[in-house]
Formats: sequence, structure tokens, C-alpha cells
Amino acid sequence: MTPEHLTRELQDKRLRIEFNDGQTDDVLLLLVSECDEHEECRGIEYDVISTNRPDRIRKGAACWAHLKDIRNFEVFGDPNV
Repeated sequence: MTPEHLTRELQDKRLRIEFNDGQTDDVLLLLVSECDEHEECRGIEYDVISTNRPDRIRKGAACWAHLKDIRNFEVFGDPNV
């Protein structure tokens, strides 16, 4: 799915996110910011479960990503989505 499909209904779900720079993270989605006024405040906050680039992640810290930096994503581990 494309970043436009990231909505608040997916909060608390597990996602696999592929970023434009090639990083791929399995995450627990904490928050979706759906601001319509400013593109720079549209994004997601998440906890990383696993990543293909562990050197970019600080252990124990939640992460933020702008929607424009996300190539695609998929929901996993929830048969209802």
C-alpha cells in the first residue's frame, strides 16, 4: 500500500515499511499525523521491531517518519486488515 493509505485506523498495528532510501523496518505503529495544512507535519511515529539498517536506530526510542519518505507498507500479523 502507498503512504496515502496510512490512517489512524492502523495505529497499534504491526507494519512492514519500505522507505525511499531502501531502509525496511518492521514496526508497531503508534501515531499517524494526518495534518492537511502542512506536508512537513504529515507522518508517523513508531517503535522499531526489526530493521535492515540497525545502525540508524536508537534502542528504546520511538521513531518519526514523514509520509513523503515512505515508498510503501504492508500490515502483517492482523488478519482483519
